[in-house]
Amino acid sequence: MVFYYAAIILDAWLAAIRALTSRRRAWRSLRGAWRALPGDLMGQTVMRGCGIPAPTRIVDAGVVSVVLVEHPNVGRYLGLGFIPVQAQTLGRYVFSRGPIPDHTLEHEIEHIRQWERLGPLYLPLYFGSSAVELLRGRRPYWDNGFEVAARLRADREMAVRRDAGPS
Repeated sequence: MVFYYAAIILDAWLAAIRALTSRRRAWRSLRGAWRALPGDLMGQTVMRGCGIPAPTRIVDAGVVSVVLVEHPNVGRYLGLGFIPVQAQTLGRYVFSRGPIPDHTLEHEIEHIRQWERLGPLYLPLYFGSSAVELLRGRRPYWDNGFEVAARLRADREMAVRRDAGPS
C-alpha cells in the first residue's frame, strides 16, 4: 500500500519535471493536476479503502470522463451517515452501492464538471455554500448552490433525452 502511494507521488513528481521542459506540456500538466487534485486522489483512496480493486466502468460523457465505482462495498463509505445520498463524486470518481440511474448519473456528471472547473477549491466552496445556507436557516444540503445546479442540469439533460424520444 505504501509503495502504491509512493509510486503515485513519484509519477506526479516526474510529470512535473517533464512539464517544465515545454510550456505547452506544462500547461496541460498543470491543468490536469488542477483537475485531479485532490478529487481523483481522494476517489482512488476511497475506492482502495473500500477494498475495491478497480472501477466498475469508465463512461465518456462529452468532454468529461466518469470513473464509476458501483459496488456493495461502497456502503462502507456512504454508510458513514453524513448525508443521505445515492451516489457521491470525488473528482472524476462516482461512488454508488449499485447501478446508478441515468438521472443520478447526470447529477453526478455536473459535480465532475464543478470539480474540473474549481479543482482544489471545490470542497471548501461546496462546504462554504452549505454553511451559508445553514446560517440563513435553510437546508444545508438541498439548498447548497452546487446541489441546486446539479439537480437543474440533470433535469435538463433528462428532459432533452425524453423530448428526443427513442433512437
